Amino acid sequence: MVYNSNMNKSLIEIIREWDDSQFKTGLILHIGDDMETIVRKPYQKFLNEELKKNQMGDVKLLCFSPFEDFNISGIDTRKSAPCMLYNLAKRKDLQEAGEKLLKTKWYDNLLTEDFKRLNIKKKIL
Repeated sequence: MVYNSNMNKSLIEIIREWDDSQFKTGLILHIGDDMETIVRKPYQKFLNEELKKNQMGDVKLLCFSPFEDFNISGIDTRKSAPCMLYNLAKRKDLQEAGEKLLKTKWYDNLLTEDFKRLNIKKKIL
């Protein structure tokens, strides 16, 4: 899906369309607006609060900004994104996936600060 502020639909309306669909995940590309000055973390929190106000509290929106200095284990994970990206998923699905990953070796090479940055409780060995 694609979004910009000049569209006839709001971002919340686009998210509602996704929420009403049968898709488990969604990706919205925010194009055409100057998003370079947006601070991702408070903006993401604001958008998730708006979802709750619009009876979509079961949806979790994650922002991925190419303008943010963000790396995991020394790798810039967002610099190559073409624009601000919004990842959509149901909270319960994200929780289940996170629990499954904790039982694997997926996180074994992450540093303590990576766990903090990703807001993941460190795997219990």
